[in-house]
Amino acid sequence: MKTVGKTTENFKRKTPSASVRQLINGTRIMKEDIYSFKDKSNKKIEKRKHNDWLQKSHLLFNHNPAAMALVSLPERKFIDVNDTFLKTFGFTRKEVIGKTIVKLNIFVHPEKHRNIVQQLQEQGNIENFELKVRRKDDTILEGLFSAEIIERQGEKYFLIVMIDMTSRKQSEKAQRDSEEKYRTILESTEESYYEIDLAGNLTFFNNSVCKLLGYSREELMGMNNRHYTDKETAKKVFQAFNKVYRTGEPTKEFDWQIIRKDGTKRYIEQSASLQKDSSGKPIGFRGIIHDITERKHTEELLRQSEAKYRLLADHVKDQVWLMDLNLKITYISPSVEKLLGYNIDEFIELPLDKILTAMSLQKAMEFFSIEMAKALKVPQNKYSKRLLELEFRSKDGLTLWIECAFSFIRDKNGRPVSILGEGRNVTERKQVEDSLRKSEENFHHSLDDSPLGVRIVTQQGETIYANKAVLDIYGYDSVKKLQKAALQNHYTPKSYADFQQRKEKRLRGVHGPSEYEISIVRKNGEVRHVHVFRKEIFWNGQIQSQVIYQDVTKRRKAEEKLNKTLESLRRSIKTTIQVLGIASEARDPYTAGHQRRVADLARAIATEMKLSQEIIEGIRMAGAIHDIGKISIPSEILCKPTILTDLEFSLVKAHSKHSYDIIKDVESPWPLANIVYQHHERINGSGYPQGLKDEDILIEARILAVADVVEAMLSYRPYRPVLGIEIALAEIEHNAGILYDSEIVEACLRLFREKGFKLE
Repeated sequence: MKTVGKTTENFKRKTPSASVRQLINGTRIMKEDIYSFKDKSNKKIEKRKHNDWLQKSHLLFNHNPAAMALVSLPERKFIDVNDTFLKTFGFTRKEVIGKTIVKLNIFVHPEKHRNIVQQLQEQGNIENFELKVRRKDDTILEGLFSAEIIERQGEKYFLIVMIDMTSRKQSEKAQRDSEEKYRTILESTEESYYEIDLAGNLTFFNNSVCKLLGYSREELMGMNNRHYTDKETAKKVFQAFNKVYRTGEPTKEFDWQIIRKDGTKRYIEQSASLQKDSSGKPIGFRGIIHDITERKHTEELLRQSEAKYRLLADHVKDQVWLMDLNLKITYISPSVEKLLGYNIDEFIELPLDKILTAMSLQKAMEFFSIEMAKALKVPQNKYSKRLLELEFRSKDGLTLWIECAFSFIRDKNGRPVSILGEGRNVTERKQVEDSLRKSEENFHHSLDDSPLGVRIVTQQGETIYANKAVLDIYGYDSVKKLQKAALQNHYTPKSYADFQQRKEKRLRGVHGPSEYEISIVRKNGEVRHVHVFRKEIFWNGQIQSQVIYQDVTKRRKAEEKLNKTLESLRRSIKTTIQVLGIASEARDPYTAGHQRRVADLARAIATEMKLSQEIIEGIRMAGAIHDIGKISIPSEILCKPTILTDLEFSLVKAHSKHSYDIIKDVESPWPLANIVYQHHERINGSGYPQGLKDEDILIEARILAVADVVEAMLSYRPYRPVLGIEIALAEIEHNAGILYDSEIVEACLRLFREKGFKLE
């Protein structure tokens, strides 16, 4: 339904408007013909012109796919209709021409038709009105109407265009009915149907989903699956949906645990398939949910039952042996013989120091003296077995690790009579653990030797690991001392506040920036500036954060020193600019203050345009000396009270080049020389001295040009009085897009007309 709605909206906006524009263009042609012979008395010429007009009208009608009609006013009789009109309404031309709209009775709702006619008469045209119309055979059509009133030799007519929307409306209704049926089925089924967007937020679901989760429809709409499950399960769900998104292949079933609104937990089995829009772009997922809680409970009971039998079966594979209370072996299972290579007779004769390595023998003796002594004092069912890993020697000289458990076998009176030993070969696991340990040691060594600081922290910001570089940065000699120090004391107040914000976002599941800067406080109180790279990693089986520190304190100090130097340079330049501006204005008393006022207005325009502070400052500087080149022009020309000759004006025009030559070698953060060089250029190329156009002119120079013109027209000159603000604004407004940049002119006009800016 949403797609259909958009299509209809698009059709209503574009298609009728195109027809109306075509009709209006044709009407304009007809009007021109009418006006060309309006005052001529030659009836033959008038008749020929009239025939031409009718031919053009017929051509326009006959080639338009929409139904079109020309209706006289006020009689409302049909003067002409095109073939599409006749085909749409089922009339012949003879049945239509000369008949009134009322006579043909084509409008199903006359009162609505009257209202539209009244509106048409009041405003001269209408567009895209929907009306039901009646064919000759009484079939009802859905029509989309546009019309305009035209006038010819004092006579008024309706030009009417109608698009037959019946088929489209029927299609829309069929789709609405289909969707309603689809929704009804979904709401009545016991199956839980859902649709989510790519972020996992619910966009559509049936009542079964509400019942399953225990939320109302209003509460669930837009809710993310993270709200009704735990973090670990949310990761599992994300991986499942991500696989569907990447492969495009639906998944029929994956199960996970949900948390209902009342806090109870249920198990569900869910299917998911990719949902796409009409262009094939993925927009979300849809699927079915089954409540499998009861099945899960049944499976768990079955698993527990199976575990008991599996334990017995595993004992057959594992090692089992019996010892007397003096630790002499009396029985071994076949699995022991197979693993160690000794038969029962050999085992009986072997002392324990031949079977166990020295370290494992010592561990076994300590275990028996302590743990078995405890076990003798309590009933069998009250003692929990403890596992013991021992290193055995096989007959062929190999050493094997066996995980052992010991318990007493008692007689009917509860007295211990022997010791049951149960073992499992864990040699491979021990080798993996040893390899992992060595690998971790190497990893730690590489981190410890890294010139960059490496710190592993929890989501709350607590330190788990820190290398030597990190300890150096903070001023501690051990990780424990760093851990004991209050977290707040590690940061400056601002950096600590920023840390708190990042921490809160992480705890809400929002990923923060992976790269940022902080200011830390060392143990001795010294402040260090550190560039941080942060990423999530697995550390000891949990998600933690790896933070890599780069000490940029020296760089920051160098930057501060450089900024101070630049600021000093800026002040020197400003002073130089002020001196140059005063010097130039001293030679021309009539323009005293001109450069300052131009600079103020140019700065205000740049601020209104929201340009950067750097550009605004450059504009102000350039404006203060933009006429510095006038010091090379004779005073009698500058102060001449009459209009300048062409030769004199050419000398004045050279001041832009002179300004450029004077300041081109001045070191400055801004292109001051080029700004003053270009401030008399115009965007159509008619300016001077280079004849630059459009974007070839610096934005600063384009702003200065507008400010220069406005200020000059608001100031007195020997050869003319003050022209006034309205004339000045009219000048730039009239020439916007021709001589001056339109955006700059708009900003200047807003300053004076809306914000009350005044030049002082």
